[in-house]
Amino acid sequence: MWTYSYDGISLQNQRAVNMDSLLLKTRMIQGRNFCIAVVCDGVGSMRDGQFAAVTAVTLLNHWFSQIEDDCVCGPCLREQVLKVNRAIYEEAQNRRLQTATTLSALLIGPEKYSVVHAGDSRIYCYQDGKVTTLTQDHVSAAGKLTSCLGRWPETQILYQEGSLGRCLFLLCSDGLYKRMDAGLLQRELKRAGHRQFRKTLERLSQYVIAQGEKDNISLALVKCEN
Repeated sequence: MWTYSYDGISLQNQRAVNMDSLLLKTRMIQGRNFCIAVVCDGVGSMRDGQFAAVTAVTLLNHWFSQIEDDCVCGPCLREQVLKVNRAIYEEAQNRRLQTATTLSALLIGPEKYSVVHAGDSRIYCYQDGKVTTLTQDHVSAAGKLTSCLGRWPETQILYQEGSLGRCLFLLCSDGLYKRMDAGLLQRELKRAGHRQFRKTLERLSQYVIAQGEKDNISLALVKCEN
């Protein structure tokens, strides 16, 4: 049976408020082990960006917690994320909120993983000594988000699946990777172990802060083993 180890941190850093939200959770469903990991980054240029990030994580946590059958799959998560987008949009319209959030979600089940993504947060996979970026930044040439949750009634969603192996996933908001050194990231992921997750998370975040990063910083590690 596949087992999952994880840890995550979310730092306000030098911003007035932390607009990031994280979700990390495992569940046994009909004798099978599943893990969900989500990072959301509320759009800072919008007054109520934090609302969208918190709402997205809350709704996905509720969805994952309530599942009672084995229909826990990537397409189900993708459909749920589209519903979350609509729910945030409609609530924002009703309350006249200015809000939106990125979302990078990872669902891991027996033998495979699924990625659902909108915006410019990221998911990396470290396996066999190599770091691979599983997401694509939804950003225009002018630096504006072309996809996110809560801003429009319909939005573009990236979806992909992969075969599960002994690997380590890193989810993060852009506050981490904007000033991250690729070589350092690879070395830190290589040395990460069950008891070193917190130290790895702290070293990575401290590095980008030392490089001058002022934005919120959220990151999470999920390790898969059988």
